Amino acid sequence: MASRLSSISTEKEIHRFVTRGQIELLRSHFHTHSDRLTLVELRDVLSTIGLSYTDEEFRALCLQINTDHDAYCQWDEFLNYLILGFQDDDPLAVKQSLDPPIADVLGLKLRRLVYTIVKVDFCPMVYYDGSVSWSQGHWITTSREGVIHFWTNDWKPAVTGRSVPSTLKRSKTWVLDTVPLPDQSMLCVASLESELRFYEVVAASFTLKMVIERLPQPVTAMVYRFGRNDRSSLLFGDYEGSIRMIHFYPERKATATSDSFTTVARVSLADILHRKYPPLECVDFGRLLTDIVRSVQYVDSLHGFIAASEENPLCNAAGSPRPEDKYNMIIQSLDNLAKQTKFNVPRGVACFAFEPKTELLVSGGPDCDLRLWDIHRPEKPTVVLAGHTSSITFLFIQDAGEKIYSMDQKTIIKVWDVRNRLLLQTFTQFSTVLAKGIPACAFYSERDRELVVASNKLLVVACCPEIALDRTDGDSHTKPVSVLLYNSLYRQVVSCAFDSFIIVWDHRMNRKMSIISEAHTETRNGVVQSVEITAGCFDEKQQLLLTGARDGSLKIWNISARTCVRSFRMEDDSEVTAVFWQGNRILAMGWNHRVVEFAAFSENDEYPRGLQWRKLHSDDILCAAVSGTLPAAMATCSYTGELVLWMLETGQPYRRYDAANPRSRIPIRLNQGELADQKTRKIAPRRSILQLSGERFQQRRLSRIVMPSGALEQMRMLSIQALLFLHTRPMSASYGTLLGSLDNGIVQVWSHHPDGGFVGQFNAVHMAGDRVVAMASDEANKFLFTGTALGYIKTWYIEDCWIPNEGKFKVNKPALRIIFPFLLHDVIPGRAKRSARAQPKPWLVNSYQCHRSCVTGLAYLDSSEILLTSSSDRTIRLWTLGGRYVGLLGSPVHWEPLS
Repeated sequence: MASRLSSISTEKEIHRFVTRGQIELLRSHFHTHSDRLTLVELRDVLSTIGLSYTDEEFRALCLQINTDHDAYCQWDEFLNYLILGFQDDDPLAVKQSLDPPIADVLGLKLRRLVYTIVKVDFCPMVYYDGSVSWSQGHWITTSREGVIHFWTNDWKPAVTGRSVPSTLKRSKTWVLDTVPLPDQSMLCVASLESELRFYEVVAASFTLKMVIERLPQPVTAMVYRFGRNDRSSLLFGDYEGSIRMIHFYPERKATATSDSFTTVARVSLADILHRKYPPLECVDFGRLLTDIVRSVQYVDSLHGFIAASEENPLCNAAGSPRPEDKYNMIIQSLDNLAKQTKFNVPRGVACFAFEPKTELLVSGGPDCDLRLWDIHRPEKPTVVLAGHTSSITFLFIQDAGEKIYSMDQKTIIKVWDVRNRLLLQTFTQFSTVLAKGIPACAFYSERDRELVVASNKLLVVACCPEIALDRTDGDSHTKPVSVLLYNSLYRQVVSCAFDSFIIVWDHRMNRKMSIISEAHTETRNGVVQSVEITAGCFDEKQQLLLTGARDGSLKIWNISARTCVRSFRMEDDSEVTAVFWQGNRILAMGWNHRVVEFAAFSENDEYPRGLQWRKLHSDDILCAAVSGTLPAAMATCSYTGELVLWMLETGQPYRRYDAANPRSRIPIRLNQGELADQKTRKIAPRRSILQLSGERFQQRRLSRIVMPSGALEQMRMLSIQALLFLHTRPMSASYGTLLGSLDNGIVQVWSHHPDGGFVGQFNAVHMAGDRVVAMASDEANKFLFTGTALGYIKTWYIEDCWIPNEGKFKVNKPALRIIFPFLLHDVIPGRAKRSARAQPKPWLVNSYQCHRSCVTGLAYLDSSEILLTSSSDRTIRLWTLGGRYVGLLGSPVHWEPLS
């Protein structure tokens, strides 16, 4: 983020301006001055190559380059600044997905199956005009015993049939493969009896219509191709490696000598080869492979097909030499039968996948290796990916060859990045759900981007699902967003979430600039797990980021270098709810009931475990705020509604209030014995915490992003959810400077002056049970933005509120009506207008629902008049001051660059 769209214009960013020769010139200047320049010398050197800056632009540039915060610019710092700038301009540098490729939980569709499923397929709907609908159709599952089930799109049972030998009715069959024929409403079954059985599936009937018998060997793999303008073809391979293709001509009629008048048409393969059965024609390609054919696939772009075979372990003794001319995979052209591309793989190929756009061929087999082939150079694979510990049985390619999914016999799925040759994910949940020792089959639905895996059960999981842009803009994080900050130095947005990700956004271009994953972690039972980030802030120079987590850990990050500078802890298993960076001090608070002070840099830290301030809260600290006027003050509020005001310079409390009784003060005593009495007096009338059940006690400890309910809701009715100081207002008893939102939707106004106190309050919600959980204001404190638990944003005009002589203040209402369409006259006023009509102040100028669930953060950008909102629905959205929707950070929908 070193050069990322700061206050410096794009044409003045060094890495975009300098040439290679100018970099060498800069290197020589640094070398002559012992590899460091003063800031004045750096400005002069940059001006010699044509880069001139204003004082404000150069100050921002120095803050970005000078990470040591001294009076010199080192050559290493300058070079690191250039490298980060080049990385940010690389479109692939941050093309990192927050979600793993397989992120959703398994969907159990079928359970307690009597017969083990060996084949799953989907049959689309084909209309009379030849058009195909993949959104309508039915699923087909097959067992070795010949039991075939047809299911609806949502896996409801439709038809059940049983395939038996056509001649020996009482004997059992052994199904090897099945394939649907959608355009003919038929299903083809290949069995160990060396025959192909064709069943007609119409309505609820499952009727045998045709049998191709007396095949030389049992058929082991089949694929069917059909189209409106193409003739239908069935391609199949057998036990010996022979490949044949049958073309269907349903418009032709069978002759009387070919059993046309019987219920079931029986025809031998020899008759089809000699064209004695007009509806079918067969092309015999011969023995293209030498082993059992495991997979065949049409490839329209190559005008041919691909077939692969696997060695039969019963016929090939261990250690026996392999013939040099023995091939396991072949690409056969249909236009020129002499054109063949042959591949030799040790122990054979069990499955393969082909991507036509990139002509990428991927194969997997019993040797546990995944091979990537260039079809024009079949001598050896271009890449071999190792990682599986058992035979690979299924694989598919996604996103035009960007990712490969492979599944082995243990139902362990691995996802590979083709471009970088990296393993992205190992997914093992199938192996824990499916029965061990039973082979599993799989099917990938390209339309739904879902993987179906079945054996004794049938499960479905999404694989990199596409965003339905007709219903949503997508997500910014994978879990609720907990921290939303705006960096004024780099002019960028930083967000943190419960997924332990820290993301730096260029909000003007809707682009991720950098991603830090697993920012906070803990080890449980030997497994490293991510910890939710719950609080964050910047230092005063906007160069370092401080984050706090649910387990009480704190970390300092260099956001330009994307590295962790320091890690320390407030208290074990004590959630951090608020952090502040004041000068060389760091203040952290949360479930430990008190404020803990740390030195910003460890070399100056006299208290490695932190200096604990006086304990004046009887319960968890939920929120806090720091004033922007002198003398600096801090306000903290606990779960029970205790509001304490502190002097930041001395760390001493000077006022204490109760949200339930705001007009009275709670005395601050010197002895600590009164705290226990205070705690008992406040909690006892509302039922002791020790009397709550274990479940409710856990609910009480949840973050405010999850809304409480029931008896817990009543117990928390008067706790303060958010605090906000109005920084432009002086510390005076006649000014309302501190805002606090209660659980009942009321926002209280206080003066944090020692002689001040409660000033007033107003209702900030219009829905029953709603509450304000986030607040923000502009730099001039003209507008107040409130975000509620139900996802509503309200904008209030507060410039004339809670100040001396507020009645004499003149408001330009016509100008506000131009900015806010909400103020225009409505024939039937909405609920938001009606709820605020009786309130004399403040004036409600806007109200709209911006999220589906609780708003967790607000940030207003005065320069562009943009309001950023984050929510527990995992999104970060941009809005204009008037309430017009701009977009969502992280969405594939891009917008014009914001000024």
